[in-house]
Amino acid sequence: MGLTQSPPGKHLEAVQARFAGSALLCIDVSGSMSGSPLNEAVAGGLQFLVTARENNYECGLVLWHHDVETHVPIGSGHRTVEKALRAARSIGGNDFSATLTIAENELAPRQGDRVLCVFGDGDIGHAPAMVPRARQLCAQGVRIVVSGLGPRATEHLSVLLCPGDTTPGQVIADVSGLRAGIAAMADKLSGGLGLRNGS
Repeated sequence: MGLTQSPPGKHLEAVQARFAGSALLCIDVSGSMSGSPLNEAVAGGLQFLVTARENNYECGLVLWHHDVETHVPIGSGHRTVEKALRAARSIGGNDFSATLTIAENELAPRQGDRVLCVFGDGDIGHAPAMVPRARQLCAQGVRIVVSGLGPRATEHLSVLLCPGDTTPGQVIADVSGLRAGIAAMADKLSGGLGLRNGS
């Protein structure tokens, strides 16, 4: 039996919530990202948001360093997320713990395909404390996608990946590849339950 009903029935909102996607884009804005790296990361993030919107994913944003610089909750609207991303500034060190807390609070309770997309250019802080939390997110059905600037950063981020995930963390070789590398994380969105092009 199909789900199509005209005019839309009282269950439409629940059906849309079940099959829409949610993505939390997390971009490292620590001090080492100052200048061209940050500019390229912002440009890549904006491209990510376009692809996410085309695939019917609601997006949230975290600009992270040793804490959380900026947080725009999922469901705030693409324009709000884009505005916050364009206003990004670089400062501080690296610790992903507070960002992971946001991911736990926002993604775990939602329905449909849920994806945590993380870019970083360094370490993530005390990894042994974060790995069990990432595993719990995975157990709740959240997918995790990571991309690092250089192999060392990618290695640090890859400890967050879900067990059995056959897709390794993406290595962005240098600053010139930042824009395309961050934008490419959105390619993983269409593999879930998001409704591509509104279909």
